[in-house]
Amino acid sequence: MTKFQRRAAWSIGSLLGLLGFIALAARLGAGWYLQSERFRQQITSAVGHELQAEGDFRPLHFADGTFHSDGYAARGKSSAFFSNLRADQIRAVVNWRGLLERRWEVDELSVQNLDVQFAGRAPEPTPTGETKPTAPKKKSRWQLDLRRGEVAQSSWHWGTTPAATGSVTGAGFTLLPNDGGWLIDAHGGTLAQTGWPSLTIDSAKLRYTGPSLFVTESSFRNGAGHLAVDGEIRFHRTADLQARFERISLTPLLPEDWRVRLHGDLSGTARVHASLPGGDPRIEGNLQLQDGMIEAIPLLEQIATFTRTERFRTVAVTRASLEFAQSGPGRSGLTTVKNLVLESEGLLRVEGSCKIAGGKIDGHFQFGVTAASLQWLPGSQARVFTVAHDGYSWTPVHLTGPVDHPHEDLSKRLLAAAAGELLQKSPNDLIDTAKSLLDLLPH
Repeated sequence: MTKFQRRAAWSIGSLLGLLGFIALAARLGAGWYLQSERFRQQITSAVGHELQAEGDFRPLHFADGTFHSDGYAARGKSSAFFSNLRADQIRAVVNWRGLLERRWEVDELSVQNLDVQFAGRAPEPTPTGETKPTAPKKKSRWQLDLRRGEVAQSSWHWGTTPAATGSVTGAGFTLLPNDGGWLIDAHGGTLAQTGWPSLTIDSAKLRYTGPSLFVTESSFRNGAGHLAVDGEIRFHRTADLQARFERISLTPLLPEDWRVRLHGDLSGTARVHASLPGGDPRIEGNLQLQDGMIEAIPLLEQIATFTRTERFRTVAVTRASLEFAQSGPGRSGLTTVKNLVLESEGLLRVEGSCKIAGGKIDGHFQFGVTAASLQWLPGSQARVFTVAHDGYSWTPVHLTGPVDHPHEDLSKRLLAAAAGELLQKSPNDLIDTAKSLLDLLPH
């Protein structure tokens, strides 16, 4: 090897060594920078800008193109859809090219546990002449570019009043960007809402666009029952949802005192409208009852006594339907029922409407029974059940008072009819009729 060749080889070797040293130094420097406090603050600012929140990451750890952090916590600003958010055990696979453009390009994000409290506060007031607006913070040039997210388990909570409180717990989901918004595909977990039975989540497909969350389709189960929901939630404004349900157990929807009196499964539709945040929902729809059973109803107990027909004490419902509208919180709200039809074929039929407010009912019904049921009740067909059609003899009934123990006006009219009939009896029948009347009087 000539002297020139030796010098050239030494120069090339020195250059390669220098480049290797620079690469090693750059790698070490990049690794140090990516785990530095400054970089953590930049990433925190980028995520906060995307979520419209003030938040903070726990220390970041970087290895082989993947970031790890024990958690992230944030409080939503007035424009955010949530008030509080916490994510645990975060892992993010980062594309290096994005870092060169001050863009945190995350090809894959996974979170072990996510807990979100939906916003339950009014938007922050607009500054007036008496208050000086806070100077806006300098925006970070870093941006978040998430390509795919996956959450193993999450909890979502909403509602500021007891009647509106609800939650989703134990649900997993995936998150994909879509035209400036996000597509959310959820599965598993439990949905709980005050006044409704708990539901198991089969699946839910959502689309989040910033000011709104669209429920494009969803499927829930309750035992053998099924519920589907779709609609739109406009944060800080309104929620409009539609529900279709089949074979949902009636028992959890009833007041405590009625759970032993009325049984069966509900099918039907409901529309829910609520002002946000914290507004009481308005619900309206229609219901049908399947496999219904009625027992221990005071009015029917009286009818059983009057007519000497034990079938009135426990009634199998062959048809039951109604339309309803509810507004206001719980028992203090107003529920309106119309077009109610309840029938036990060959025994009785009830039609009518009512209002329930403050735990009290005011209802007007038409009550029909078969003519054979009235044969033991003197004067009932001539003085009370005076209209006959559709196989029943009919009379109006007014129902008032507390929902748990309402009062009706039919019993008094039946006794008055029997007494009137007694006065018209011949002396030979007077004693037997009087004994029958005494048997009808409440003991």
